[in-house]
Amino acid sequence: MNESSANQQPKLRETVDESTLFSLLGRAHTLAILNEFVIRDRQSFRFNELQDSLALSPNTLSRRLDELVEVGFLERTQHDEIPPRVEYEDTEMVAGLTPVFQELATWMERYGADQLECS
Repeated sequence: MNESSANQQPKLRETVDESTLFSLLGRAHTLAILNEFVIRDRQSFRFNELQDSLALSPNTLSRRLDELVEVGFLERTQHDEIPPRVEYEDTEMVAGLTPVFQELATWMERYGADQLECS
């Protein structure tokens, strides 16, 4: 499909203020969604790929993706196809979080679920 048949939503913000950032990152599944883009080192995912990988309800995933698009972490592209195809791409903002996720992975190796008695 060529670019002219795709509807891409523009990034709405260049920066995110601190309260918005922590509020968004504190919402259920937001970090898991962002982590998918970072650990898989892919720029784009289709909705169903994220849903399958994260085992989230469609409504929850859709809400979180909309929020991430709104603040500029992701860009949403809807392709004019049947059946409809929607892809989400990470932005430079997500790439900037890569060191944070790498540090969290290191932290989890040291203090992960076993040490925290989480399941």
